[in-house]
Amino acid sequence: MTSLGFQRRHRWGIHALLGAVAVSSLGEAMMVVAVPWFVLKTTGSVAQTGIVVAIGAVTSGVVGFAAGPLVDRWGFRTMAVLAYLIGGLGAACIPLLYAVDALDFPTLALLVVAANALDVPGGAAVTGLVPELSEAAGMPLERGNALLTGIHQVAQLCGPPLGGAGVALLGTHSVLLLDALACGLAAAVILTWVTAGRRTAVKRPAGAYLADLRSGLRTLRGHRLLRVVAVSGTAFNALDSGLAGVVLVTYAYQHLGSAASLGVLLTSFGLGAVAGTVGYAVFGHRVGGRRLYLGTGFTVAALIASLTTLPSLPVGAALLAVLGAVAAPVGPLRTGVLQRSVPREQYGRVTAAVDTVGLAAVPLGASLTVAAVGALGLRPAIGLIAGVYLLVVVGCWAAPALRDIDRDAAGERGRTAPSPPMTELTELDKP
Repeated sequence: MTSLGFQRRHRWGIHALLGAVAVSSLGEAMMVVAVPWFVLKTTGSVAQTGIVVAIGAVTSGVVGFAAGPLVDRWGFRTMAVLAYLIGGLGAACIPLLYAVDALDFPTLALLVVAANALDVPGGAAVTGLVPELSEAAGMPLERGNALLTGIHQVAQLCGPPLGGAGVALLGTHSVLLLDALACGLAAAVILTWVTAGRRTAVKRPAGAYLADLRSGLRTLRGHRLLRVVAVSGTAFNALDSGLAGVVLVTYAYQHLGSAASLGVLLTSFGLGAVAGTVGYAVFGHRVGGRRLYLGTGFTVAALIASLTTLPSLPVGAALLAVLGAVAAPVGPLRTGVLQRSVPREQYGRVTAAVDTVGLAAVPLGASLTVAAVGALGLRPAIGLIAGVYLLVVVGCWAAPALRDIDRDAAGERGRTAPSPPMTELTELDKP
C-alpha cells in the first residue's frame, strides 16, 4: 500500500467507522424485536422468552467486564471486527439451525448469548477508535463522539419499527439473517477502510490477565475525574431507567389511557435526543465541559420535576422532547472524558468496567422505581427521581475533579500534530 493511499484511508476512516456502526446498529435494533418474537413463536412460552432475553443481557454485562483486557491486548480494530463477526454468526445460526431441525432451547439460549457476548468490549473498541480517526480527519473529538451517539439513537428509533415490519412481511428468520448480514458488512468495512487502533507490541507475562483487570480498576479508582463521571453516570442510568421504564409506562396507562400515548412520549424523547446530539456535534467543542455537564443536569432535574403535574399528552410530549435534547450531550461528553483520561493501553478494561456497572444500574433503577411508585404513588415517585437527580448534580458541582474536564479538553486541542500510526499488526490487521 502506498503512503498516499494509507493517508487517504486514514483520513476517511472516521466516516467508514460511522457507516459500519450505522449498518450494524440498525440490524441490532431490529433484533430487539426479532429475537423475543422468534423465541415466543417457536417455544410458545412467555417464561422461556423472558429467560432467553435475561440470559443475553446478563451475559453481555459479565462477559463485557471480563473481556475488557482483550480490547487492550488485541487492539481496537481487531476487537471491533471480532465483535461484529461473532455477533453476526450467533444471529445467523439461529434460523439456520432451526431450518434443519437442530435448534433446541439450550442451543437457542447459547446462540443468543453468543450474539450479545461481545457487545460491551465491541462498543469500547469502537469508541477507542474515534480519537485517532477524528484527529486524522481534522474533526473535533466532541463531534466524532456525538455522531457515533447520534447513529445509535437513530437506530434505536428506527430499528424496532423496522424489525416489527420485517417480522410481519418477511418473517423472523429473514430479520435475523439481515442482522447477521449487517454485522458482516460492518466488519468488512472496518477491515477495509479503518487503519487506526492496531495492537501495540507489548509483551505480557503468562497469567497476567487478572492483573490487567485489577490494573484497570485501580486506574478507575485512582483517577478522581473518572470516579466522578463513572459514579454520576451510573446514578443517571438508574434514574433514567426508572423514568423511561416505569414512570412513563404508568403515566401513559393511568392518566393518558393508551399504549399509543406511551409510543408518542418515547418517540418525542428520542427525536429530542437526536436533535440535542446534532447540536452537540456542531457546538460541543466550543462549550466548556463542566458547564455543560452541570447545566444539563440541573435542567434535566427541573424538567423531570415538571412531570409531577401529569400534563396532557401534547404538553408531556413537548416536555420529553426538550428533556431528550437537553440530556443528549451527557453520553458523548462522558465518552470524551474516558478517551482523554484513560491511558490508551488500559482503555478497553476501564471502559468495559464503567459500561458494565452502568448496565447493571438499569434493572436496579427500574426495580427501585417500581417500589417507589407502589409505596408513594406516581407523583411523589417522580418528585423523588427529580430530587435524587438534583442531589447527584449538586455532588458533581461540589467535586473539584469535575474542573479537570476542561483542562483535559484544552490539552487535547493544544496538540496539533497527529499521532503517528502504529505499525505493529496482528494477522487480522494485515491488509
